[in-house]
Amino acid sequence: MSTARRRRIDRLVAAVIAVVVVVVGAVVYLTSDIRATTLVLGPDVPAPAAPDAVPSTLTQRWSLATSPKLGSVASPYGVVITADEHTVTGHDAVTGAFRWSYARENLPLCAIGSGDVDAPGVTRRGKVRGVMVVSEKNGYCSQVMLLDPDTGDRHYYRTSPNQVGGSLAFGGPYAAWMGPTLVELWRDDLVRTIQYGDEPDPPKPNAAHTGCTFTDIALADDQFATVEHCADQGTNARVVINWATPDSAPNKPDGQDVFKHDPRADIDTGAPAARIVGITADRVAVLVSEPEPAVVVYDSSGAETSRTPVDIPAEQIVAADQPGDDGGTTPTPSVVNDDARYSLVGDQLIAVASQDVRAAAPMTSPSTTAVESREPPTISVFPAPSTTSAPAQPETVQVKDLDVQWTKSGALGLPAVVADRLLMPVDGGLAVFADANGNPGIVPTTIPVDRGDYSGRVDATAVGNMIIEGRGDQVVGLS
Repeated sequence: MSTARRRRIDRLVAAVIAVVVVVVGAVVYLTSDIRATTLVLGPDVPAPAAPDAVPSTLTQRWSLATSPKLGSVASPYGVVITADEHTVTGHDAVTGAFRWSYARENLPLCAIGSGDVDAPGVTRRGKVRGVMVVSEKNGYCSQVMLLDPDTGDRHYYRTSPNQVGGSLAFGGPYAAWMGPTLVELWRDDLVRTIQYGDEPDPPKPNAAHTGCTFTDIALADDQFATVEHCADQGTNARVVINWATPDSAPNKPDGQDVFKHDPRADIDTGAPAARIVGITADRVAVLVSEPEPAVVVYDSSGAETSRTPVDIPAEQIVAADQPGDDGGTTPTPSVVNDDARYSLVGDQLIAVASQDVRAAAPMTSPSTTAVESREPPTISVFPAPSTTSAPAQPETVQVKDLDVQWTKSGALGLPAVVADRLLMPVDGGLAVFADANGNPGIVPTTIPVDRGDYSGRVDATAVGNMIIEGRGDQVVGLS
C-alpha cells in the first residue's frame, strides 16, 4: 500500500472518530443535568425588619399557585418560594412579583424547606441557612441543593441515598432527611455528620440499625431524637436519642463514627404512639397517647424527669404518628421562636419552652427503659463520700430543661410569630394570643381573614409587615 493511500485512510479514520466524538458529546450534553438545569438569579435585596406589631385588619394582596405536595416556604429574607414538579420560584413577599427561579427539568422535586428564623446572610456559619431543594434521581431523593433565598444563587450541594417518601427537618446547627427507615444529618455546609438506620451499603459490620420505621425526628445542638416503631420490639413507640455528630461526641467509644455508633438512649415510651414536641442538648419532650395523653420529658440517658398530662385527644396523637398513604413519614410540624417550640398535632397547638435549671447529673448506668448513657464519665450521680458527718448531696449540673406552657385546640395549622404574640390560623381568621401563656391578646382577639371556600390546613408566617398563609395548592400574602 502506497504512503499516499495510507495517509488518506488515516485521515478518513480520524474524521470518523471526530464525528463519533462530536455525536457522543452532543448526546451526553442533550441528556445531561447541566442542560436540564436553568437558574435565573434575582437582585440582592435587603431583608425586611422583623414585625413588631400585630395588624388589626388583613386584606389579601396577592395569590400564587404551588404544588400541594411540596407546599411553599416563607423566608425571613422577604421572599416566598413556590414549587411545581421540577422548578422552585422565589417571589417578593410584599408584591408577589417574580424574583428568581431554579429548575432541573429532568429531575422531579422531592421536597423544599428552610430552617431560617432570621436573615443574617447565607454565608454566616453555625446554622443551615437558605432554601433547601431536594430532587429525585435514580430512585433516591439524592440531589440536595441549598439556595440563597434572596437571589436564588446556589450555595452548597451534596448527594445522599435519601429514601423517597421522606421529609426535611431542621434544628440546632443541622438539617436532616428522615426516610421511612434511614436518617441522615448534615451540618451547615451539607457535610454529613451521621447516617442512621437501614444503611444501603454499611461500611462496617453491624453498623446498620434495621427493622424499625421512623415516624418523627427533632434536632438540637448536640443530639437528635427519633420516634421509631420496631416490629421485633413490641407495639410501643420508642424514642431513640443519638449524638448528632458521633465523631466529636465526648469520650466516644473506639470505632464510633458517621456510620457506626451507639445511641445515647433507647426508650420504650409505654404508648403505641408518640410525637416529639421539644428538644434541647439535654432533654427531649415527647407527647404520648397512653396511659393518658401527656408530655414526658427524658434526659439524655433516657430517664424520665417529668410527666405533664395534657388535654389532647389520644386519637389525634395516634393519627399523627402514622405513615402517610404513600408510606412516607413526616416530622411533627413546628415553629421555633427563641426558647419556645409550638407543635401541631391534629388540630391542637402545644407550646413547650426551655429554660436553664440545675438538675441531678444524668445517670451513667442503664435505666429500665434506656441503654447505657454516653455522658462523660466525669459526670456521676453522687460525688465522692464526704469526710464529714454531713450527708452527701447529689451532684448537679446546669441543663436546658423543657416544660409544657399551654395547649390550644381549633388550630388549622402553624402560627405566625409577631413580637410576643402568636397568630394561630382558625376558622374565619387568625386568633391572637400571648406566646408565653396562651392568654387572649390584643383586641380584636381574632383578625378576620376571608379564605373563600377553602377549608384545609393553613400555615401562617410573618415576613416583615406581611402575613403569609400557605393553603394547600395556594400561598397568599396579607397585609
